[in-house]
Amino acid sequence: MTRTAYAEINLSALRHNYALARRQLPHTHVWAVVKSNGYGHGLLRVAQALPDADGFALINLDDALALRHAGIGARILLLEGAIEARELEEAAAWQLDVVVRSEHQLQWLRACGQPLRVWVKVNTGMNRFGFVPERAIEVVAELRALGCEVAGLMTHFACADDLAIRLDAPWQRFMQAVEATALPFTAANSAATLRAGFTHGAAVRLGGLLYNNNPFYPDTSLWLQGLRPVMRFAARIVHTSELAAGDSIGYGAAYTAERPMRIGIVGAGYGDGYPRAAPSGTPVLVNGCRVPLLGRVAMNVLAIDLSAHPEVDIGDEVTLWGDAALPCDEIAWRCGTISEELQCALTSRLPIRQIVADHTLPRLPDEQTAPAECAAYL
Repeated sequence: MTRTAYAEINLSALRHNYALARRQLPHTHVWAVVKSNGYGHGLLRVAQALPDADGFALINLDDALALRHAGIGARILLLEGAIEARELEEAAAWQLDVVVRSEHQLQWLRACGQPLRVWVKVNTGMNRFGFVPERAIEVVAELRALGCEVAGLMTHFACADDLAIRLDAPWQRFMQAVEATALPFTAANSAATLRAGFTHGAAVRLGGLLYNNNPFYPDTSLWLQGLRPVMRFAARIVHTSELAAGDSIGYGAAYTAERPMRIGIVGAGYGDGYPRAAPSGTPVLVNGCRVPLLGRVAMNVLAIDLSAHPEVDIGDEVTLWGDAALPCDEIAWRCGTISEELQCALTSRLPIRQIVADHTLPRLPDEQTAPAECAAYL
């Protein structure tokens, strides 16, 4: 089956990004966050590309077991702990680290009777999960009495990606529990890691940074220079035509030409994962040059301005995001969202072309070598 849109996942870039981050963080463990199917990059693909990772962090038990069954022996942290009581026994059997974030999870642990390695979550202002510091101190003592190995304390800052909001208040709340228990801690996601070294603790949890997503975009002052794009979303031109001045294009006649124009119709749309919210003027790359999107994104196609590129024809490639000259961050910013949403939104029908520059990995399918298999790894 011919597909006009596809994604490339550059595993060499992923390994480079992890290694670069690790060099910047010599005194802490670096856990790769692979929740939501590795931020849309593929759970097994990402984990198997990082054989030297200190650990992995994710949400679902099934994903953790998939990594174990694939031979991943590194530590795996269930970021939200058990979703059902029965999951605790499997977590113990497969030597998973489990977050304890609520009274009902604590009750399950009382009844479980299994030796578990646990992290107690402290609520420092996110107000979704976790115990207030005073209660967290009590929970640590109870878990120890139950025979659990309390690996440390955990928190997640609500505003780490907003440079206008200081971390002082949530940090002080967290330190109440840390100082009272003298436990190691993990507090830093990508944003906190970049902005505040005091948050690094025993382990940082890097998600967006590994996939080249700047949490502060368009501010690049704290961004780690040298990171490389991991995902490139591309498509091919399926049609070209001409617009006269006054002609409109697409649904709702959302764009009207003010001059004669040559347009290209690109074979990708919101049915593939390109955001419908992208406004006219959003750039794409054609032959390394930025050209603007025109009108509304449709389910399977979008229109671009090829007036300055008479050489471009049907079948030529367009980069929609993921080049050094067109980061996913920029497209997300123009759409009022974040890169992670765009990457997680790529649809399962989109073929994956996998770039592997060495032989450290077991073979995974890609579109060229195994088109029927590749969709399962998206």
